[in-house]
Amino acid sequence: MSKAPFRYRRLGYIALNVSDIERSTAFAEDIFCLTRNDPDGPNGERFFRSGPKRQDIVLTQAEKPAFVRSSWELETADDVHKAKHHFEKTLGLKVEDLSDDQRAVLGLGGDLAFRVREPSTKSCFEYYSKIETQSSPLTHTTTKFAGGIHFGLVVPKAKETVKYVTENMGFICSDYVGDHLVSLLRAFPNPNHHSFAPVQSPDGTCKFHHIAFMVSEIDDIGKLFNRCKRSDIGIAFGIGRHPTSGSIHLYIYDPDDMVWEYTLGMEQFPETGAREPRYMSARPEDFDLWGAMPDPGFLAKGAEVLTE
Repeated sequence: MSKAPFRYRRLGYIALNVSDIERSTAFAEDIFCLTRNDPDGPNGERFFRSGPKRQDIVLTQAEKPAFVRSSWELETADDVHKAKHHFEKTLGLKVEDLSDDQRAVLGLGGDLAFRVREPSTKSCFEYYSKIETQSSPLTHTTTKFAGGIHFGLVVPKAKETVKYVTENMGFICSDYVGDHLVSLLRAFPNPNHHSFAPVQSPDGTCKFHHIAFMVSEIDDIGKLFNRCKRSDIGIAFGIGRHPTSGSIHLYIYDPDDMVWEYTLGMEQFPETGAREPRYMSARPEDFDLWGAMPDPGFLAKGAEVLTE
């Protein structure tokens, strides 16, 4: 059970800065097969979705690429109020409420949405209870997205980050790889094996690692692989199969060398009676069930995490 007094529904969306918004838009639409939503935001934000929800990812033009925030949908408006009280009053963290205008731009409903920074990484977590659902058809239908995303950050002190978010922010560990080399955390009671993956930094920096989209068929992954080959898109890792979640995966580089992933077949956890987390081998020969090996830039590349 979670130690937090609120319940997650899902990871809602990820916000990233990119160095060339036109180039990144072409990648998101033509390679990754996401649907762009109009209109753009007041600061040039572009919104992309894989299903009926308002957005799964927000891209904004900036001088250099960066991870801006993760945004989390809680089960009820009451959960959002409980979360705010918990972070602000119990943990003593600074909480920033979103204005009506900010919520309108992002399609966030309910009477409260707020942002808070996780202390060990200073990365921004946003919380809300409702997001706009759209009935208009997707413009890109090559990929059969299954709904559900997750992300990873390369963090300077993985043990500290995992301890804080599991004790205070409602996450539960599903599996560890090595001594916190990778920790795979689910947002209770969401059943997905993981929604957030802190990865130990080899050089003490904090960086965005990857964003992943769940797909429905192995054909989705095979088609992405061949689109990348035809378009000279770099492969970061895969096609392979994780020994932790059981997911078939393909990680690729976007135009800023940030990593995007298709993932298929993630282990699902029951709310009660779930298995204990496993301590998985980090030996290279145990890293992938199909023998795939990550590109040397898999951890070295990436983008900074905005901390203010």
